[in-house]
Amino acid sequence: MTLSLPRTALSIGELDRLDHDGVVRFVRVLEEAGHRMVWIPEVAGREAFTTAALVLASTERMIVGNGVARALERVPKSAGSAAFDLAAGYPGRYVLGLGVSGAVRERGVGPLPFMRDYLDGVDETVERRGDLRVPRVLGAYSAGITRLAAERADGLITFLVTAEHTRWARSLVGPDLFLSVVQWAVVSHDRASAREVARERLAYYLTLPHQIAKLSRLGFTEDDLAPPGSDRLIDSLVAVGTPDQVVEALRAQYDAGATQVAVSLVGPLDDAKLDVYRALGVHRAPGKES
Repeated sequence: MTLSLPRTALSIGELDRLDHDGVVRFVRVLEEAGHRMVWIPEVAGREAFTTAALVLASTERMIVGNGVARALERVPKSAGSAAFDLAAGYPGRYVLGLGVSGAVRERGVGPLPFMRDYLDGVDETVERRGDLRVPRVLGAYSAGITRLAAERADGLITFLVTAEHTRWARSLVGPDLFLSVVQWAVVSHDRASAREVARERLAYYLTLPHQIAKLSRLGFTEDDLAPPGSDRLIDSLVAVGTPDQVVEALRAQYDAGATQVAVSLVGPLDDAKLDVYRALGVHRAPGKES
């Protein structure tokens, strides 16, 4: 299957801090602003599949992807069955995203063989449920799982990466596989204050071994990665500026091979941030239709 998804999307981490009614109001604002797709990360608090169901039910046309559901949080049968129901209930509007971290080694297995076996279990569950192809992507940073995405999925999704990583990933999977890149952004005229906003969110990721390993492979030094993160690190990972400048900054990821860029606005959800979401909703991807 070749995924045909909007060229621009959003990755919305705000849902962890919203109650049920708050989620409904928020995603309806996004849809009314013209956004066509959201990815929902599974970081803290909210469960991946019930949250995807809530967003799908709260919107009329929005495409929703789990970006990504943590495979270690549930057995393959649960993930496969939940994904089947969402794809069946909302045809053309749901994408399963799965990811696994190096924490799986505590179970005596590496991430690559674990994910291979996990996908086998998901496939068996979906096949038992009925004749329905559930589109799926893998969260991938290592060469092994990036290649696995090309072999066993419809695409991959990456997060907190530079354009150089996107170019590398594209070289591994070939020219046609769907590749979504989650790009952090801060809409601000003050780069120094924007860096501080980004650092507050980055602090959690600088405690995760698999994120440190990924960023080290991208050429960042121990000094760059020492909390709270160097200016070089922040400037390389976060697009800063006006809505027009943020959209233009996405061009580097497209030029490096991204099929889609999913903007993740950093900072608290307030009226000013909602205005930014509305402003971004009227923009198209650089150079092409979104």
